[in-house]
Amino acid sequence: MWIKKSIPNGFTMIEALIALFISLIVSFCAVIYLRTCVLFINYRPNHQDQFAILQLRQIAAVSKDREVKERTLYMIYEHEEIRIEFDRNRLVKRDGYEILMENIEYAEFFEEDEKIYLRYQKDKKTFSVQIT
Repeated sequence: MWIKKSIPNGFTMIEALIALFISLIVSFCAVIYLRTCVLFINYRPNHQDQFAILQLRQIAAVSKDREVKERTLYMIYEHEEIRIEFDRNRLVKRDGYEILMENIEYAEFFEEDEKIYLRYQKDKKTFSVQIT
């Protein structure tokens, strides 16, 4: 039986298909990797807000006589009456002027089912979190 030899400088059809298949797999993996990189680059966790909420919860947990009046939280903390309110794009604790959260557009406290919540707006997104 006589078999035709392949050209020494060329590729057979199967070799070309295998090379195409491998290049498709590599390019698919590269696209997935680049999409993941873009997601990590665009991910912006808001640690300052998370720490402020944690601090608010800690203060509220050890305070007495918590009360919400006119969107402001009043409570007795370490034998002093304090209030936490929105002032000039900040959430502040007033027994002095301790800044809890900055660069917010709006903040208010409200009560619902005997629980206290904080609703605030930052970067045109509204968040509601439970404090107590």
